[in-house]
Amino acid sequence: MKQQERRLRTRDAILREAELLFGSEGFDATTVDMIALRAGVAKGAVYHHFAGKREIFEAVFENAAADLAGSLAGQAAHPAPIIDALVASTRAFFVACSNPAVMQIILKDAPTVLGYERWKQLDGKYFAGMVTAGLAAAMEQGAIAPQPLEPLSHLMLAAMQSAAIDCASSEDFSTAAEAYLTSLEALLRGLAKR
Repeated sequence: MKQQERRLRTRDAILREAELLFGSEGFDATTVDMIALRAGVAKGAVYHHFAGKREIFEAVFENAAADLAGSLAGQAAHPAPIIDALVASTRAFFVACSNPAVMQIILKDAPTVLGYERWKQLDGKYFAGMVTAGLAAAMEQGAIAPQPLEPLSHLMLAAMQSAAIDCASSEDFSTAAEAYLTSLEALLRGLAKR
């Protein structure tokens, strides 16, 4: 095996085990020693690939967000009326976020560990385009009245992010999500042309 392949395998093992630990134990309870032990590498190997635990977490967050966005993109391609599809996609997002590991990494730890601005930037990298594309398609199909797309997308994404974070901090994510989904659906249906 070539040295580059070994490096990639080591990095992948570190990230895989770090994601499991961050998802189950949370950022604060996870140590670099734990990650190294679970990945079967020396602690120095972890620091060869990452400057510290925060950088490992950011890479884990990006992987988790990309996976979540990919799974949602696959679900979004159904031939329902566009407003129904937007409502269904919003629901799918909350269902995916109810996974305890996703919730811990993306909603509970990331805004604090990465800082709100960095979290918002990275979260937007994976989800803003999806929101914008859905709303643009609704406008193109005449389901939503033409209006400035960028502000509308920012508002909808911010509403979904805020709702998901609030649900993650509640005692029962699913119950809290149902209340927010009712309101988000009302917002989306309220955009429909009369």
